[in-house]
Amino acid sequence: MMLSRVGERVYWMARYLERVENIARLLNVHTALLMDLPIDRGITWYTLVQIFDGEEAFKDAYDVVDESNIMQFLITDTNNSSSLLSALLAARENTRTSLDALPEETWEQVNELYLMTKEALPSINNRYRRQKLMLKIMTRCQTIFGILGNHMSRNTAYDFIQVGKYIERADMTSRTLDMATLLLSDSRSETVKKYEVILWTNLLRALSAHQMYLQDKRVSVKAKKVLNFLVNNDEFPRSLAFSVMAIGTYLQDLPNAGKVLAIQNEMDDKLVDYNEELKNTRDVHLVMEKFQVDMGEIHTAIRDTWFYPDATAE
Repeated sequence: MMLSRVGERVYWMARYLERVENIARLLNVHTALLMDLPIDRGITWYTLVQIFDGEEAFKDAYDVVDESNIMQFLITDTNNSSSLLSALLAARENTRTSLDALPEETWEQVNELYLMTKEALPSINNRYRRQKLMLKIMTRCQTIFGILGNHMSRNTAYDFIQVGKYIERADMTSRTLDMATLLLSDSRSETVKKYEVILWTNLLRALSAHQMYLQDKRVSVKAKKVLNFLVNNDEFPRSLAFSVMAIGTYLQDLPNAGKVLAIQNEMDDKLVDYNEELKNTRDVHLVMEKFQVDMGEIHTAIRDTWFYPDATAE
């Protein structure tokens, strides 16, 4: 078996790369959404800070809540561990220290992604340039995962990469769905109610799910059907069901995976219950909170089983 230290590095490399892509995706779609809606929309730039549970950290660092400060906080602020640049720096360092386990093109692509992003950071307050940058970042991340998928042996390192990627993806999908609480709240503004179809469509686009949703449901965008698709569709790669299933697929090839697989199997069962709870769409926030707690348990079990087993024993 590979050294636990290398396993941990490639696991976090995949998580951070997935996080970078998802942040870029969400910023891109949210910018387009706010440009499409009227001024009295009831949804603001600060919604992005809420999705990342960054309210307290933002308040400590910035006096003014505006687009410029929020973009700095979410993209360039390395004091914010959830910022795009923080995730990219961590992905780059984990790649650099895992070269023996990865295809040689991986470091070249990750480093070029970092240099490209760093060079473009001064222009992030220009919406057009920021949109172009986010699209380039998404494409680069997809290229890197394509290299890993096409050039890497199906070994233990590959399994850790896939587990990390799908844990991060599931977490981001659940956070994006958590944003739906703003769309479903009884206190939402009349403007939000009027533009709900646009809002749900953009939520699907944030997860690259719009086209697949239409193919699967064959109906217009409706709240409950969107939730059902993104929670329980086991054929769409960004749904919660698919991500949880994929985590189990790659865990089962790892040694001593019994404890972690037990948690993953429980999550599979819970997704059925979540679907029942989501029939009352006002419960989205509570359901997504429970899901995120469960994902945290899987991560803790992975850490204790493979990355720091001696510390756990002690």
